[in-house]
Amino acid sequence: MKKITALLLLTLCFVGVRTSYSQKINLLDKAGINQLLNTGIDLYNQGRLNDAVSILKKAEIIDTANWKVLYWLGMSFYDLSSYYTAEECAVKANEILTRTEEHDVALIELLGNINHRLGNVDIAANYFKQAAEMMGKKTAMDAGIPILIDACELSLKDTKEGRKNKRRILADEINTVDEEYAPILINGGKDLFFTARKPETTGNNINPDDQRYFEDMYHARWDSISSTWKIDNTTFTEWNTNGFDALTYLNENGLYGLCTINTSATEKTTKSSDIFEIIAEQPLKWSSMDIIKNKSINTDFFEGAASLAHVSDNEQKMIFVSDRKGDVSGTDLYSVLRTDEVWKNAERLPKEINSLGDETTPYITEDGKFLFFSSKGLPGYGGYDVFYSQWIDDKWSAPINLGIEVNSVNDDTHFQINTNNNKCALASMAARGDYFSYDLFQLDMTGLNFPFLKK
Repeated sequence: MKKITALLLLTLCFVGVRTSYSQKINLLDKAGINQLLNTGIDLYNQGRLNDAVSILKKAEIIDTANWKVLYWLGMSFYDLSSYYTAEECAVKANEILTRTEEHDVALIELLGNINHRLGNVDIAANYFKQAAEMMGKKTAMDAGIPILIDACELSLKDTKEGRKNKRRILADEINTVDEEYAPILINGGKDLFFTARKPETTGNNINPDDQRYFEDMYHARWDSISSTWKIDNTTFTEWNTNGFDALTYLNENGLYGLCTINTSATEKTTKSSDIFEIIAEQPLKWSSMDIIKNKSINTDFFEGAASLAHVSDNEQKMIFVSDRKGDVSGTDLYSVLRTDEVWKNAERLPKEINSLGDETTPYITEDGKFLFFSSKGLPGYGGYDVFYSQWIDDKWSAPINLGIEVNSVNDDTHFQINTNNNKCALASMAARGDYFSYDLFQLDMTGLNFPFLKK
């Protein structure tokens, strides 16, 4: 509620009293506007987006015809996932420039990005093509513009062929304007686990990097009488820290799980994000949560989003994310075996899977035969897309995009599937008024042509 209230106030401020376009701005006003603009840009570059918006609004009130102020407002709202307000700012900035028969390539690129996020892929493609022409081939390549054009055209092609997204909301009563993601369903779909960043998070702490609340682990049970999900607040009372807490894997009997824990900004019991094991003596009655003590798994870099498969009676395979090579290829996927309860050395998955972009949120099926993950660096529809790879002849096959039935033009992550009934859950961006945030989704993949589906 705090987040949406803040955004509404910003929006109301945006449409408030303005000076006339024809009003002349004196030199003193120009100096003040430039100072506010530069301060707003500095705040934006620091990631202090709400502060940037507040400062830039002051400049916009003085001069409503300053396209640079409107551009940076658009950038700030875009990064805040307020895509409709970002669009309003960017369109007005472009109208002002058009009157003078000028164009700005950064503004054109922003208009492309906004329309892409809003699903206006035909409009987005035109803006991206215009930006590519203005930039020149090499600069456009460096900026990733051809990839964005390909993403738009792939979406347009699939839509023309009659293919469409099959996802639907998993839990209306749980999805909010805040971020909900990492859905895990066990016990025949009667127990739902997820991670969220809400104002009531443990410790009520705000992350200084993105000015949003830290995350907690949540558990909801299906109430067959009311046909709704109801939160069980007792499951993680003792285990959520004042930092980041995410449950990423849980076995079907609820006795063993894997968590990503980061208390580096609070209790400082971890140096960064680390992978923990959570163990219960009775289903969902946790008795311990301990860091995995293996230097090839947990390092001083980010590690997390772990998933586990039982490949034999005495051997498990864990796939997890690390940014230990982040200066070269962003976040990558790593694999490690545990034999007779001893963790071996973690190894980076091949470059066919780990692109030069980010890979994240892996899920490996219980038998270890299929790996699902999200990637920003592999060809797709926009943002993070979900891919799968198959374990064949002791190696992972080239990844395949799950298609428009699963993926959208926005970020699609945390995919998990029950291969007994072809039903899957994932997190994806959804509109909450002007604001877009992660929500929990589900879909039935029956009828699609994939080797992991039950026929």
